[in-house]
Amino acid sequence: MLFELDEQSNGFKPVTGMNIVDALGQNEKHLEGYLKGVIGDLLFPEYFVFGNERSFQKEADLFAVNSDGDLIVFELKVHGHYDRAKIYQALSYAQHFSFWRYNEMNNHFQKCFPKSKELIDAFEEHFGFKIDTTEFNKKQKIIVISNSSSEETGRISKYWKKVGVEIEEYFYRFYEVAGNKYFELSNELVFHQNSYNCWINTCLRYIPMAYLDMVKGKKAATYGDRRGIIGSWMNKSYVFLYHNGYGIIAAGKGTATIKDVHNTTLGKDERYIKLSRFISGVNTDDGSILKSLPPNYIKKILERDFFFPNSIVTLSESDATKLYEECKNKFK
Repeated sequence: MLFELDEQSNGFKPVTGMNIVDALGQNEKHLEGYLKGVIGDLLFPEYFVFGNERSFQKEADLFAVNSDGDLIVFELKVHGHYDRAKIYQALSYAQHFSFWRYNEMNNHFQKCFPKSKELIDAFEEHFGFKIDTTEFNKKQKIIVISNSSSEETGRISKYWKKVGVEIEEYFYRFYEVAGNKYFELSNELVFHQNSYNCWINTCLRYIPMAYLDMVKGKKAATYGDRRGIIGSWMNKSYVFLYHNGYGIIAAGKGTATIKDVHNTTLGKDERYIKLSRFISGVNTDDGSILKSLPPNYIKKILERDFFFPNSIVTLSESDATKLYEECKNKFK
């Protein structure tokens, strides 16, 4: 995750992360082309890429080997945010190509890179030593790269990893800073569509009554070492309060009023931003939550999933506007 340091407010402003279509107007094949050139050098230097998907062939996007000769299957998705099929597709490829031995791998290498030397020689050039050809593809490993994922999809990959299948998820993002494009690859599950609208988690697990204090104060707040999340970038943006187990329970527009205080009611150091046009589904007399936008409903109306437990989840302008209108209809 990339943040811009705001020294005036002593806070951080998340920088917009984009997929390759939004950033460069290009598609999955272009992403494959970019990654093919750097995997084994800048990214995953422990691997050597020896093949890529060929047209009209049922193959993984990229094939690589590690220093033991094990097959590494890369599955790339430009979007693929929350589609569990990306995991099963990668598993299917790993199973399908588990029969490959050195001759099949070398044939594929020659077809993808016809001007190259033998695979065994390229392997030695990359790693600095040779292995016996019988050592190739004794085991398989799967790497799935997409723009983001869901908690449910993450549980699927974690399950297979737990039972002994080597599988990892990585997430790519493009950033534009001062007119320059930047690329990030991380196993951190965060997705920024737009840096100026967001929801803030009410921290139910650690500060049970924080949500009621926020609603009563018509504010969004963060506490302790998470205080830097609140920043001036939220001014005039939609800010929602997300309460675990219920969903969005309140909404408003950020203002220029941002303060660092010690909240004596909660006994916590706090940074908060006051919200205008504030609406909520909470009864401020007894703290009962009468109305909310639950997670499944949020996924349905925005047609995508989220990693809901995050302290902050950023939203596009259109998604935030849609959510606020839903809140007005729900909380009236």
